[in-house]
Amino acid sequence: MKIRVNKDRCPQNHKCPAISVCPKNAISQENPFSLPVVDSSKCIVCGKCMMYCPKKAFEKTDD
Repeated sequence: MKIRVNKDRCPQNHKCPAISVCPKNAISQENPFSLPVVDSSKCIVCGKCMMYCPKKAFEKTDD
């Protein structure tokens, strides 16, 4: 199980608020106008980003 960012739900016009709640620093963003990226090698799939994102852009996937 992994977490990914749904680009259709993320407005990509702000600093991603979920970055601050990730306990493993697995979410990064190149700049405030780019899509956040989840590093699956760091992510523990705790779901905090999914709960915190106001647009519900973080999703679990079986990839």
